[in-house]
Amino acid sequence: EEMVNVIVEGGAVPALVCHLKVPPMAAAVEEEQQPRPFEHEVEKGAAFALGLLAVKPEHQQLIVDAGALPLLVTLLRRHKNATNSRAVNSLIRRAADAITNLAHENSNIKTCIRIEGGIPPLVELLESQDIKVQRAAAGALRTLAFKNDENKTLIVDCNALPTLILMLRSEDAAIHYEAVGVIGNLVHSSPNIKKEVLNAGALQPVIGLLSSCCTESQREAALLLGQFASADSECKVHIVQRGAVRPLIDMLQSADFQLREMSAFALGRLAQ
Repeated sequence: EEMVNVIVEGGAVPALVCHLKVPPMAAAVEEEQQPRPFEHEVEKGAAFALGLLAVKPEHQQLIVDAGALPLLVTLLRRHKNATNSRAVNSLIRRAADAITNLAHENSNIKTCIRIEGGIPPLVELLESQDIKVQRAAAGALRTLAFKNDENKTLIVDCNALPTLILMLRSEDAAIHYEAVGVIGNLVHSSPNIKKEVLNAGALQPVIGLLSSCCTESQREAALLLGQFASADSECKVHIVQRGAVRPLIDMLQSADFQLREMSAFALGRLAQ
């Protein structure tokens, strides 16, 4: 942490933000659609470094004030005219991760990211063929949706729900963990979005995650079912009929305290 402070105090933030832009010579080559060595590497390194610096809350606003947000949002769209998909996917992942860290527990920056147009490209990236890009985009949306009603509404309006629900069925634990986390943050204290999520077909894949090999996904799924169960008695009936009770009871035997806590929460909601 001391080293991070030294780096920031030495003026690294504005220098790194400058390197989020495409180098002038590279931009000229890019217009000719020619591949180039080390394509996107400088921008990727700058985004990665800024993401690490943003882990400290006192540095988040400093990075935003240096003009990082519009440049990071531009990087999210880099795939549209890229010639090297592997390199650009790595860059996009770093940009999404930097946005996640900048927005972490910072409601003002979450709003700024929405204003800069960051949410639509992140929703679009949920459909990436690169699993790591999918995961990074979902992680960013999860953070942006947390306790921010305007961001939640825009994520849903950008038609994220069908893709997120498909991701719940992914065999990759990291993918379905992030997807259930995004949906959980979307429905929290938002009854209208909760109805949209249920109408979009989320219930069965969420119940399926109760039997996941990923403890974190199990925990998030149990929490989400507890939130669904508060909606109305009809939803409770569907949850029970579709087989959620037995895996929830089995989870009470888990060695993981948080898993036991979430399963008890869901069962309590179902019993009310």
